[in-house]
Amino acid sequence: MKIRRLLFALPALCLLLAACESPLPEVSYPVLRFNHLPLIELNVARIDIVEKYHSPLQRPHVEHEIPLAPAKAMRNWANDRLRAVGSSGRATFIIVEASVKAAPLAKKKGLKAAFTLDQAARYDARLEARLEGETAAGLGVAGIARDLAAAGLGKGFATATAARHRTMPEAVSINARDDALYNFVEGAAMDFNRVMTTNIDRHLTPFIRPK
Repeated sequence: MKIRRLLFALPALCLLLAACESPLPEVSYPVLRFNHLPLIELNVARIDIVEKYHSPLQRPHVEHEIPLAPAKAMRNWANDRLRAVGSSGRATFIIVEASVKAAPLAKKKGLKAAFTLDQAARYDARLEARLEGETAAGLGVAGIARDLAAAGLGKGFATATAARHRTMPEAVSINARDDALYNFVEGAAMDFNRVMTTNIDRHLTPFIRPK
């Protein structure tokens, strides 16, 4: 009788162990795009994207662990919002920094710690880029618009920096943490969009095609 009961119990035990070992379902996140926003049409023949920032891929840097990589968000911004509509000249979108750093926070100790949910880590995001415009006159090529050349506006640039921080509580699930960090980087990218759009209008006006 004991052997029979054991035989009946084995399949249930195997199912229980399999359930315990099952990995968490992988969560897919949407690609952040900016093509719902108005185009910024530049009077240049081409636009290059240059990534000067390279992640160290080790702590305290965690941008490579986040569902939405800041550098990819910035590349998408340039691809979605900037358009070359001129016949000469060049614009260069330079990603200067696209980092997220994590730092552990001090936790409470003693009896009070048992009844308190501490913030376990602080995350700091920094997105910085520079958009440079160079006319054909600046490149030493004939045929650029006379108003730019006459005004000595062969070159120009606009910069933008967006910085955010947030904390993360202890005992948060992996999925909840990833959701929070995706939204965190998305918010920083939208901050960057607002600052860069304003600064392009302010500092690169001669390079923008009039509406």
